[in-house]
Amino acid sequence: MIKINLLPVKRAAQKAKAPVDEAMFQLWVGLGIVLVFVGACGYRWQMLVDEVALQTQLKESKTKELESLKKKVKEVEDFEKNKQLLEDKNRIIEQLRKNQGGPVRLLDYLSQSLDPLKVWLTNVEGDKEVTLSGKALTNDDIVEFIRNLQQSGYFSGVLLEESRQTGEEGLIIYSFRIKMAVKA
Repeated sequence: MIKINLLPVKRAAQKAKAPVDEAMFQLWVGLGIVLVFVGACGYRWQMLVDEVALQTQLKESKTKELESLKKKVKEVEDFEKNKQLLEDKNRIIEQLRKNQGGPVRLLDYLSQSLDPLKVWLTNVEGDKEVTLSGKALTNDDIVEFIRNLQQSGYFSGVLLEESRQTGEEGLIIYSFRIKMAVKA
């Protein structure tokens, strides 16, 4: 035997029950989609946080490396400055050594060229262009002094600028001035 329920109330309950199940299904599907979306966003957020942390760590290491390189560059610059300073000092010392011999040689050649009993120097001026002032007993002594200067090979262009007779303590003395160039 077959039972058929023809009561309208039960049918209405079954018909009303079906849309609630469908709404619950849609609610669960929607909630699942939202949860998957929130999970994907959370995963992406965590990836970005990790990447930011990695980039921050990389930035800090690069900053430390930059600081150490700046120190090294400063050391190199200081070294270059000290090197240049030492080179300048060495150049000055060499120039002083080179110039140191000049006056000594000048006076040596002058002393070799003059006869101290006949010619006296009162003034020596200059380094490349030298002007001598002095006194002599005779004009011949002055001429001999000039010849000796020319023969020394250390002087060039020896020229008697002035020679004049003066009297000192009852003696006749000749004052002179000579210009000449020192050969390099």
